[in-house]
Amino acid sequence: METVKKLDKILKFTNRRLAELCGIMLFVIMILLLINVFSREFGYPIDGLSNISVLILISVVYLGLSTTEETNQHAAVELLEHKLNIKNRKILMIVIHIIKLIAIGIFAYAAIGNFGFSLESGEAFTDVVYIPMWPSKLALLLGLIVFEIQIAVNLLKTIFNIQDDDDGPDLTANI
Repeated sequence: METVKKLDKILKFTNRRLAELCGIMLFVIMILLLINVFSREFGYPIDGLSNISVLILISVVYLGLSTTEETNQHAAVELLEHKLNIKNRKILMIVIHIIKLIAIGIFAYAAIGNFGFSLESGEAFTDVVYIPMWPSKLALLLGLIVFEIQIAVNLLKTIFNIQDDDDGPDLTANI
């Protein structure tokens, strides 16, 4: 149980740094898109800026997955959860975590091959400017790996009834 708490603490630190990095990357996207709009307006378009923004956006999405899983702030459909008693709710959450582990594990496995192919083949956007795709695919892979670890920690926390000490407000979008 202490190992789970230590791993959870390391993940909280990692997720905070990833969230900060995602914020910086979103700011970079805004700057790139502003430069793109102004340069086109003045008649001097800069090729590749919108493609770079897309690659950065992919990185933001995947590197942010673990943080949303940690804080349970992702969109969720809760048809059964509120109708179940505590014991059955715990069983349901364990099953959901196991399904998530399997699904994200499959995605991460596919992302490994996809990243390797992208790196070896020199995959790039077909544009005037050569923009390699492997950095965003690496971010995708790393995001999925950290996400997988976070799901595993949440599963262990559910099994061992470990509560978070510093729960913030629940911002989950429930349907």
